[in-house]
Amino acid sequence: MGGMKITMIAALDRDRAIGTAQGGLPWRLPRDVSHFRAYTQGKHLLLGRRTYEEMTGWFTDHTPLVLTRRRDYVPPVGRAAHTVDEAVAEAFELGAPELVVCGGASVYLAALPYADELRLTWIDADCGGTARFPDHEADHDWETLESVRHEADAENAHAMTFVALRRLRPSSLRPSRLHLL
Repeated sequence: MGGMKITMIAALDRDRAIGTAQGGLPWRLPRDVSHFRAYTQGKHLLLGRRTYEEMTGWFTDHTPLVLTRRRDYVPPVGRAAHTVDEAVAEAFELGAPELVVCGGASVYLAALPYADELRLTWIDADCGGTARFPDHEADHDWETLESVRHEADAENAHAMTFVALRRLRPSSLRPSRLHLL
């Protein structure tokens, strides 16, 4: 695939919650926001339409690809895509060395078979969110690259651990035609 890496980045609590039914995060953790911004800076991002709209104003040096079923949707910044396959091909055609999947839940689920790496912030709490990150542990082909714990402090109400995982073998579900692009 010309070396384009596909990474998923997410913050999740002990119950895998990543968001609320109303949208948004069930926590306020500046350390995780800084971590997210630092990792995604200047990169191509894949987001669902609702997540994209919740993040309006964030896309200063990113190239967002917005996954939506709406054929008439034109994002103010970035481009629309209608399948993960289409978004991956678009990022590749744009010359992206990496595509970072940023949610929401249905986008994470659809993109998991494509992922080469996971960048997860495990929050040491049960925050009561309703949207969940998919069960990547069912696929035992991941190795831990790093794990860094941060305790709660005056600005961050919960302890968190930044974990980076790499898929050991390419997913058999990753579309083979993308390797030919």
